Amino acid sequence: MMAQLLPRTFAGVAGGLLMVIGAGLLFQPHNFSAANGIILGDNPSLISEIRAPGAVLMVSAIFMILGVGRERFLRPALALIMAIYGSYGLARLLSIMLDGPPSPSLVQAMILELIIASFALIFWLRSGPISLR
Repeated sequence: MMAQLLPRTFAGVAGGLLMVIGAGLLFQPHNFSAANGIILGDNPSLISEIRAPGAVLMVSAIFMILGVGRERFLRPALALIMAIYGSYGLARLLSIMLDGPPSPSLVQAMILELIIASFALIFWLRSGPISLR
């Protein structure tokens, strides 16, 4: 049980952070985006495109948090953490290469996302043998 305390705590923190981000995108897209220097304006289609991923992030966060209390969910939660944080971090890195650097807060977000994805990978690899069943 103690061996899984750190990965469980990690999954809870990663899920909690994602819940805050998802809620910000879903319920306060203008304010959340403005914090990074992005002005959304009044385009309902653009706002819809911002809110939708917020809901996906919140649902994913719930699953990550389930990994804290239910052992059978921990390994899949770690895989989900790798997938979400890793894809966001790598997409931001690609964007830097293709489009140039964004605001410093988004560069910091990218670094944090890649660090979280890396820790999730380490915990996932330590959690047991890889099975394709």
